[in-house]
Amino acid sequence: YIVIFFNDLFTALNGVILKRTSEEYKKSKMTVLYLNSLLSAIGVFIVIMLVPGEVDRVQNFDLWSNTSFVTHFMFASLMGSVLNLAIFLCTSTNSALTTTVVGCLKNVLTSYIGMFVGGDYIFSLLSFVGINLSIAGSLVYARATFKG
Repeated sequence: YIVIFFNDLFTALNGVILKRTSEEYKKSKMTVLYLNSLLSAIGVFIVIMLVPGEVDRVQNFDLWSNTSFVTHFMFASLMGSVLNLAIFLCTSTNSALTTTVVGCLKNVLTSYIGMFVGGDYIFSLLSFVGINLSIAGSLVYARATFKG
C-alpha cells in the first residue's frame, strides 16, 4: 500500500507540475512534454547507475539478441510515450484532478475486468467494497465537475 500511495502521490504531483509549467512559463505543450520525458529519462538513468550491478544486468540481458523481444520492447516504449502524450493533453485541457479521476476510473474498470477474466481473483468483501466505493466517488466527482 505504501508503494501505491507514493505512485498516486507522484502521479498527481506530475499532473500539477505539467499544468503549472505550461501555463506559467508559456511553453508549448510539446516543449513541456519533451522536458518532462527528458527529466524522467535522467532520473531512470541515475537510478540504474546507483543500483549496484544494474548496468551489468542490463548490458548482459539474454534477450537483447531476440528480435521478438526487442520489437516488443520498442513497441512498449513507444506506447509509453503515447500514454504520456495522452495524459499530458488531458491534464492541459482539464484539471490535474480530472486526469487523476479518469485514471482511477480506468483502474477500477481494469479491476472489474480482472475479476472475471483473469481467473485468479479471490473474492474478499473488503476489496469488493473498496473497489465499488472508489468507482462511486469517481462518478460523483465526474457528475459534479461536468454538470456545472
